[in-house]
Amino acid sequence: MKTKRINLNRLLVASTALAAVLTSGLSIAGPIVTDWSFSTNATFTAATFGSGTGTTNGGTALPASDYELSWGAAAGDFQNPTNNSAQNRSAMTIGVPGSLTGGGPATGNVQTVIGGGIPTGAEIGLGINITHWNNPLSGLFSTLTGGTIFDTLTLTPTAPVPGPAVSAPDLTFDFNFAETSNGGPCASGTPTPCGDLFGIFGAPTLNQMFSFDGNAYLASILLSDGLGGASPLGTLTDDQCSAISFGSGCIGFLTAESQATTLQFAFAVSTDPIFDVPEPATLAIFGLGLIGIGYSSRRKSA
Repeated sequence: MKTKRINLNRLLVASTALAAVLTSGLSIAGPIVTDWSFSTNATFTAATFGSGTGTTNGGTALPASDYELSWGAAAGDFQNPTNNSAQNRSAMTIGVPGSLTGGGPATGNVQTVIGGGIPTGAEIGLGINITHWNNPLSGLFSTLTGGTIFDTLTLTPTAPVPGPAVSAPDLTFDFNFAETSNGGPCASGTPTPCGDLFGIFGAPTLNQMFSFDGNAYLASILLSDGLGGASPLGTLTDDQCSAISFGSGCIGFLTAESQATTLQFAFAVSTDPIFDVPEPATLAIFGLGLIGIGYSSRRKSA
């Protein structure tokens, strides 16, 4: 009986070839992206208005506008109101850093938050802003009652290796709005003349996952202190929530009469959750001081 000799060299070659076949469907992740260029935009995609006179702009009204919802006197200018409430307009507008109207996109560069933690400095990208222009209006005018904001974010790797653009998850926010009677009675917790009320709800804003080159990343929408000041966003009183058809504990802000109030949105990209909070997270957490929230409140000339 002959003994069969095994060629170890051939066995090694065959084993190597088999391993190559078995792993051919697997991909090796590229390096972690540390720097991105970005383009972020938001638009009003829907709006509702109450009954009354005057003209409305945006949403289902004509002419439609992606970046402006306005209401009141047809010839009124919401940025330059008069002392006559029958000649004024009010508005909600979307802008970018340096401009409160005209929309986006906002562009720039942002660094990745490696690991968890709170983003700071170059790890925060400034995006769009939303401004409410609150002017005295005739009670006969049709006014805004609610709407929808659609937000997009496109990221392009710049370091350590440039790469193609990738889209982070799109977000949709719904809001309710109430143009209140200046003479009162005001909802509890609301000074006279009664300010207008804005409340927001919708998609989770934190730790939205996307992938690039075999690695997972998280995109989070924030509110930045880029404009300075204290936050107008927080928990409204029960009466204020009821005025915008929300339940107790709703999140929103009150705009003082004859002022323009701006919320500056921002975002961060991270490799791990930037906040240790349960999902779905909402803008409400920022009212608790976990990150600086800023706004610009300017009294308009009459």
